[in-house]
Amino acid sequence: MKQVLIDKEPIGHYSPGIISNGNLYISGQTSVDPSTGKPAEGGIHAETFMALQKMEVVLQASGLSKEAVVMCRVYITSSDLWAEVNEAYAQFFGSHKPARAIIPIKELSHGCLIELEAIAEL
Repeated sequence: MKQVLIDKEPIGHYSPGIISNGNLYISGQTSVDPSTGKPAEGGIHAETFMALQKMEVVLQASGLSKEAVVMCRVYITSSDLWAEVNEAYAQFFGSHKPARAIIPIKELSHGCLIELEAIAEL
C-alpha cells in the first residue's frame, strides 16, 4: 500500500489517495475551491467541475489521467441536480465512461452540493 501525496494536506485524518493491489482509491473530493475555502461559485455545474478537477490532481500525483478511472461514486444533496451533474461529468470525461453511482444525500460539509470518490487502475 502506498499513500498518494498532493501539495495541500487534507484537514481530516485521511489520505487523498491510496494505491493498493494495482488500483488508486481516491478519497472524497468536495466542490470546495482550495483558493477560497468555499464551494465553487456558479452552481452545481461549477461545483461538479471543481470536485472533478480536485480528483484529477490526485490522479496526476499518481501518474494517471482521468481515462484510468474505472468507478466514481457521486454524492449530491438533491436528486434534482442529477441532470446538471451528468452534463458536467460528461463534459469532463468526454468519450471515457467509467462505472458510476449518483447518490442523493441530506447534506455535505461546507455547504457543498457535491462530493465524489473514485477508483482508478494503475
